[in-house]
Amino acid sequence: MPKRPSLIGRFFRLIFSVINGFRRLVLNVLFFGILAAIIVSLGSDSQSPSLQNGAALVIPLNGIVVEELSEVDPVAALFGQNSEEPQEILLSELLHTIQQAGKDDRIGGIVLKPGNLGAGLSKLEDIGHALTEYKESGKPLLFIGGGIEQTNYYLASFADNITINSGGGVAIEGLGMSRLYYKEALDKLQITTHLYRVGKYKSFAESYTRNDMSDPAREASQAVIDDLWGSYVDTVSSNRDIDPRVLAPSLDNVSQLLEESDNDTAKMALSTGLVDQLATDIEMRAGLMQTFGADEDDEHQLNAIGYRDYASLVATSSNPLIEDKIAIVVAKGTILNGDQPPGTIGGVSTAKLLREARFDEQVKAVVLRVDSGGGSAYASEQLRQEVLALQAAGKPVVASMGSVAASGGYWISASADRIFAQEDTITGSIGIISMFQTFEKAAEFVGVHQDGVATSDIREISFIEPLNEKIGPIVQRLMDKGYHDFISLVSQSRGLDLATVDSVAQGRIWSGIDALELGLVDEIGSLDQAIAAAADLASIGSYDTKVISHELTPEQELIREILNSVSVYMPEPSTDTKLLWQLKGLLKPIEAQLRLNDPNNLYYLCVECDNIR
Repeated sequence: MPKRPSLIGRFFRLIFSVINGFRRLVLNVLFFGILAAIIVSLGSDSQSPSLQNGAALVIPLNGIVVEELSEVDPVAALFGQNSEEPQEILLSELLHTIQQAGKDDRIGGIVLKPGNLGAGLSKLEDIGHALTEYKESGKPLLFIGGGIEQTNYYLASFADNITINSGGGVAIEGLGMSRLYYKEALDKLQITTHLYRVGKYKSFAESYTRNDMSDPAREASQAVIDDLWGSYVDTVSSNRDIDPRVLAPSLDNVSQLLEESDNDTAKMALSTGLVDQLATDIEMRAGLMQTFGADEDDEHQLNAIGYRDYASLVATSSNPLIEDKIAIVVAKGTILNGDQPPGTIGGVSTAKLLREARFDEQVKAVVLRVDSGGGSAYASEQLRQEVLALQAAGKPVVASMGSVAASGGYWISASADRIFAQEDTITGSIGIISMFQTFEKAAEFVGVHQDGVATSDIREISFIEPLNEKIGPIVQRLMDKGYHDFISLVSQSRGLDLATVDSVAQGRIWSGIDALELGLVDEIGSLDQAIAAAADLASIGSYDTKVISHELTPEQELIREILNSVSVYMPEPSTDTKLLWQLKGLLKPIEAQLRLNDPNNLYYLCVECDNIR
């Protein structure tokens, strides 16, 4: 007789059956989902987006403006795991689309609509320049919506007319820089933090060693946000005639202005000059219909085209007739060791992009677009070595700083032939840190101990035992050398005295304007100006640009297209979702630390640079 399977055997067969069934379900969902997407894509490709003469280009200001799109996880996207994540708006695509709208006779004007917009001030400045250039066409630039928060209002101030719902308002709050502090929590958990740093302003690890901001960090942070807010006020004030009290926000001012406006936020926005008129949604729609007309196929629909559809119509393509190229390599995100996905800088993966530019015979110069607060010291040096290799190959390198190019972001820029920053770029943070935790107190509390044998006292080091007193001096010597290497690099690259560099370093952050005065950058200018400078250094007149970036897989490309199409029909994020985004922003420093992977545990990192809101 055949032997009956044991209870354990039947159990494992059941487990295998469940796992196999789930595997088939996932594969079927993926297969049919992708098949459906392909069918939809083929159907949509057969008919380009409709664009009638005089159409309004409607641009919703909703999402995170980025220099490089992040990697898309097809499985997560198909199962809706990214539904609460803000969509990304590629800065270069947005600028190009606005510029093309000014030249396109089919576009009758641009309508901006507010949303939950995430963008550094330097990115807003770029978009503002593009809107100013567009307005030279004489076409209207309108802004309509319910409530407008501060980031949206910067762009709204460029509009010819700002109309909000009579139940809305405008929130001007000023800028702040804050973070969470965990020392007391770590003490309660009996976790010991060991911090080594050079630079009195190098404040990243204060979150783990203090319960509040240190005086040097407060001094540097206040100076930077004062510079940035001054830039915001100057731009908005020059664009509109506004009551100064609104741009010097305080609880007293808000209380007084509300009292003067019968406690009506919409009336307050109108009386202070923040907006031009109040209207209901029905009245706003009627106004747009009068300006742009109705759709030819449906008299009840506005003659308009959405941002995504128009961006696809006017997408840039390389000109094959122009041989000379200026390569643009984007270095965006935390600098990590090894091969990293798009949206993050990898010591190996981003180096490959620079190497591709070096071996491409058509590329005559490179613009390194940096938007990073740094990270791994080892990976930062890997990328700088690729910059030196490009220069040795006779290809000039120009660094173009975005919202942030600090610490490791400055390290990879320092050896460039020229460095461009923007007025509102956060840069500097020239310093170095090393930090780790040990758990000897927690281990003792719960009764966990470790013991064993080794051939050296180095191998005996354990994170649940007290730190050997000989380790601190060794790590600090590594810190001192790393800092000296940093300021020496800046001294040699920038032609500055070592003592001068030391005085402006110390881990302190600076605005782009201050960095220019201190000699840390060569010029204040946009990405386009950096590209022109690269062409001049390469002595070429006629050229085309070539973006060298991480290649997405076909699945990721397909999913991104689907998500872009679906985003048109997605509702505006709820208050709960916005609060979730804000919470994730506060927790970003923790996420950044968890991902750090420098082989020597040495970091050129400025996490606080991303905490300005």
